[in-house]
Amino acid sequence: MVVQVQKSTYEAKTQEIAKQLLAATQESKRSFFAQMRDQMRWDDKLLAWAMANPGLRAQLFRFIDTLPALRSKPEIARHMQEYLGDESVELPAALKGMLNFAQADSMPGQVAATTVSTAVETLAHKYIAGETTKQVIKTIERLRKEKMAFTLDLLGEAVITEAEAQSYLNRYLELIEQLTQEAKNWSTVEAIDIADGEALPRVQVSVKLTAFYSQFDPLDAGGKSRTSQRSHSHPITPC
Repeated sequence: MVVQVQKSTYEAKTQEIAKQLLAATQESKRSFFAQMRDQMRWDDKLLAWAMANPGLRAQLFRFIDTLPALRSKPEIARHMQEYLGDESVELPAALKGMLNFAQADSMPGQVAATTVSTAVETLAHKYIAGETTKQVIKTIERLRKEKMAFTLDLLGEAVITEAEAQSYLNRYLELIEQLTQEAKNWSTVEAIDIADGEALPRVQVSVKLTAFYSQFDPLDAGGKSRTSQRSHSHPITPC
């Protein structure tokens, strides 16, 4: 009987200690990730830092442009140091600390690569409506529920051939057509669909002339705009 009581007592005590350890571990993890989240709020703070520093802005977005082609964490870490580690780039303390690793394939380097990749993806999803028209429509419907209007464009700034330009045009026309069909099923939201008693277009699409004409010259925007308009006279009516 005495032995059974002792076993029962030890079991209860063991479970109590285990629960305390588990709670402490969970709290530690929560605190760690909470600190990381507060320290590395890239979706807001990084943009503010970048916009305030032309050198950082240029290098940061050059680095982001390379991300889709990078296939491993060491590659990402190495490119981080190459683009952002230059002394001419003024960095916030949190980001500077992340770059303080000796080897790209080291644990600190891989942690930095993971953190940055996640942050960039989060930042991208904040401004990219979706990879497919279905995803875009879902994003738009969520925005409309929050009484927010929108304008869309396709990613990509310039083309180098007329075949690419034609592809962009076709994609824009397809996007406009599909959105216009979907818009017929949207309920009216007075805050964004009506102004001065008149209905507003529910579908807004922004276009870039550089995506529609391979010979667009920023130094002669007026002349090239007229050429582009003559070359691509397809009607684009987003309403």
